Amino acid sequence: MNSIKLKLIIIYAAVVLIIMIASGTFMVYELRRNEIEHTFSRLEGLAEVLETHVVRVYGEPQGILGATHWEMLDAYDIQGMILNDIGRPIAPWEFVELFSNQSLTDGAILSAVGGNAGFDVRSRAIDVTHVMQRWLSHAMPVTIHDSATGESTTFIVYTRVSAVPLNDRVSGMILSLVITILISVVLTAVLWFFLANRITNPIVTMIDRAKAMAQGELSAEIPVHGKDEIGQLAYNFNHMARELSQLDTMRKEFVANVSHELRTPLTSIRTYTETLLEGALDEPETATRFLKIVDDEAQRMSLLVTDLLELSRLDSARTKLDQDVLDLVGLLRVTIRQSQILAEQKNQTIEFDPPEESCFILANAPRFNQVVFNVLSNSVKYSPDDTTITVSVEITDNDYRVFIKDQGVGIPEDSVNRIFERFYRVDKGRSRAMGGTGLGLAIAKEIIEEMGGNIYAFSPPGEGTTMVVRVDKYVEC
Repeated sequence: MNSIKLKLIIIYAAVVLIIMIASGTFMVYELRRNEIEHTFSRLEGLAEVLETHVVRVYGEPQGILGATHWEMLDAYDIQGMILNDIGRPIAPWEFVELFSNQSLTDGAILSAVGGNAGFDVRSRAIDVTHVMQRWLSHAMPVTIHDSATGESTTFIVYTRVSAVPLNDRVSGMILSLVITILISVVLTAVLWFFLANRITNPIVTMIDRAKAMAQGELSAEIPVHGKDEIGQLAYNFNHMARELSQLDTMRKEFVANVSHELRTPLTSIRTYTETLLEGALDEPETATRFLKIVDDEAQRMSLLVTDLLELSRLDSARTKLDQDVLDLVGLLRVTIRQSQILAEQKNQTIEFDPPEESCFILANAPRFNQVVFNVLSNSVKYSPDDTTITVSVEITDNDYRVFIKDQGVGIPEDSVNRIFERFYRVDKGRSRAMGGTGLGLAIAKEIIEEMGGNIYAFSPPGEGTTMVVRVDKYVEC
């Protein structure tokens, strides 16, 4: 029972079996009930005919005993007789002789003795060949009034038919039903074997793929044969495999980039340190210049480690950010003042065009400032001297969008969507020369998404780059 295919086949075969048995039982019951009702109507009708043509015509016992109207019952395979008021046969002669003055006591006769017509479906008695069998029987009392003497005589008109034909029909239907059930179960099992293959084969393939993924094989995909739940599962499994693969590649690139970013300043530090130890310390001017380079490289490594720790904290997401209702314009003013110090070093200007209405957001103030500062510092870094960086806010129905536009060299179209990847640089040599770690925008993206917003960029050719920080409006409940 460990196979889902076997479980499906057994379940559906069991369902078909239960339904067929339930419906078949109902059909057999209805057939038997209808047959019994039909037989009861026949017995009742023929009993009335017998009463009319025998008892009423021959009002005295001698007349009844000599009656010759019993042949009409043979055409219906029905046996009929006249009983006295205590249930003993008095006509026709073969039944008088058969029962030898015995009283018949089935349920129908007992009802008739009590003065009511009765019907019995479980009567057991011998037939004219002395064979015991079951009968469907009907009995009704008939009272004859003798107008001459004023006396009344009670007879019982008793009709019965063998239950063998009814039982044979019911047994035949049960046999047909059993055969039908067996055929249905077999056909269901065969059908569901093929249907289960269509269901379980992709699952088996996914199991094999999952094992391969666990061993590091992420390239193969599962065929998708439809848009049903199995097809959607296969599609999403393939999507997951691909994601684990724009992630395994990123992990490898991340390790390579971290190694490279650390190796470059370490190489510089080691080179200049060795030079100092080999005698450059005796030359004060050279020693001072070399020590300044060592200090710069150490600061660069310190900044890189700080950014890596920040990304690690954001990735782990162990604690949620504390968020408060904040004034967006006030936050932007503070960050712009901080960034202005960097801009002044390149004789740049940061212009801010605040909206007239109040703008409130739910955010963490230091983290939001970090997002805007990272973006502004990038704009300052990659914009020429004597240029202007503009900051503006667009208000929509549901959010605020902070636009930070520079007059830099812009970003190639194929790189616009990648600048938020870790260590990604459009111009690697130029970026390193400017002292960046390649993690600022990746950190900004992680932070703003943790606060429910997002960040994106567009850079039309020749028009610089515009970064957009989107954050939800705060709506007081």
